[in-house]
Amino acid sequence: MQNSACAIYMRLSREDGTGKPESESISSQRILLMQYARQHGISVTYQFADDGISGTTMNRDAFRQMLSMIEDGEIKTLLVKDLSRLSRDYIRTGELLEYWFPAHGVRFISVDDGIDTHSAESCDFFPIRAVMDDWYARDISRKVRAALYARQAAGYCTAASLPFGYQRSGGNIIINTEQAETVRMIYDKYLNGAGFCMISDMLRNPESLLYSSERCWSDVAVRRILTNPAYIGRLHLHITKKLSYKSEMRVKTENPVLYPVPPIISEPVFEAVQNRIISRSHSRSSPHWLSGKITCGCCGAGMHITGSDAKCRIICGMRKRGGDCRNPSMSMTILLQMIGAQLCTDGIPDLPQIRRRMIGRVCISAETVTVHVRYRRPASVSDCGICE
Repeated sequence: MQNSACAIYMRLSREDGTGKPESESISSQRILLMQYARQHGISVTYQFADDGISGTTMNRDAFRQMLSMIEDGEIKTLLVKDLSRLSRDYIRTGELLEYWFPAHGVRFISVDDGIDTHSAESCDFFPIRAVMDDWYARDISRKVRAALYARQAAGYCTAASLPFGYQRSGGNIIINTEQAETVRMIYDKYLNGAGFCMISDMLRNPESLLYSSERCWSDVAVRRILTNPAYIGRLHLHITKKLSYKSEMRVKTENPVLYPVPPIISEPVFEAVQNRIISRSHSRSSPHWLSGKITCGCCGAGMHITGSDAKCRIICGMRKRGGDCRNPSMSMTILLQMIGAQLCTDGIPDLPQIRRRMIGRVCISAETVTVHVRYRRPASVSDCGICE
């Protein structure tokens, strides 16, 4: 036991607001775990902490790094203060303790719960503890939503951020004079023939009268401003909601809350812009079968498919929106050739129907293309579902 590499893991859902580098709760967990390790003759080699991250998600940087090191055989003993620090998702907690940790030869110790996987008796009640931790997260989520809806019903603006052109003043929403002028100029330029890309170029050009350094401008940002009804005084709240308290996926709500704000644009101007957007829109063909399956290996953003036939290319969504990603675009023809080559290497015929069924996702970076196929057994932590 003393010769095996040991790690301690600490987590807190929210920062304590003290302005210190890490929360007092993280510090308290560290002291408790180090004391336990000393008392039991365990030498701690690694320390991992996720401060301000919910236990309902497995997408935590330190947590993922720790699991990766466990998979590589670098960690054989893991200490946490209690099960809720590890996870508040009882299904994932059960997967880790019942299958994943034993498969990698890891001894797991939860100090406050008295759980030590080297002692079978101490693990008898951990499923009940895991369910209670999950229930606690569900209950907190329900209470937070209820409080949010109550504030909306009472006439408070609960938007986390306001549209460009508005700012808060106490409990009221007022117009930001300088930003509002930029908004009016954007509408005027569009009605006078400029497109989304041309306007975004003007906003980024220091020599242009429309130049604004307050945000990273892109054609998508310009389109959002030109289609947002907040600029005629109709700010919509609660437009989307999470599918569940465990999921980051969002769905549209049936009845968004309308919050009145001072208008920046007149209704006739807004209507004229909407009509021009509709008249300039092109009919879209069916989406490519790889749509939504390609990610950027440099920044992690989803990649967009543009053009058609021989001119079809893949470009990083972050770069398309004016971000600093420099991952070069790629020809769809070349990508399909690479996919076909991998299938042939694996002894699978490169037929369209097989290709569409097999390909799960594709990651493109400046130098490599990684193709993930569904017929393979997951070979890493990120593929096995534990860290999703």
